[in-house]
Amino acid sequence: MDITDYAKKGTDFLKAADVLAKPQVVFVITSEGELVTSEKFGNERLHLQGEFDKEFKVFDCSKTNSRTIVEKLGVDSKAWVGKTLKLEVYKTKTSDGKLVDAINIKEVL
Repeated sequence: MDITDYAKKGTDFLKAADVLAKPQVVFVITSEGELVTSEKFGNERLHLQGEFDKEFKVFDCSKTNSRTIVEKLGVDSKAWVGKTLKLEVYKTKTSDGKLVDAINIKEVL
């Protein structure tokens, strides 16, 4: 298997600012999801790798966003590969009370 595209630089995390900057806001899932323990939050998080604006990104998917995908595509993340997520940004409060932008899945296409 040739992983040239997968190994390209630019596989950093998708940020709300990325979503705000693009008129066509879609993320195409390119590999099965991976559960990781977040150093920042100390909890388990779902990471989805995919393509956003012709760059490979990692979408740190919240439980709420995960449930949105599961409702449409089922619980097996292998079946999600190739599917497109339409994204939007909303405001949320952090644990220390700061208001920040966060990514929400508007629609599973």
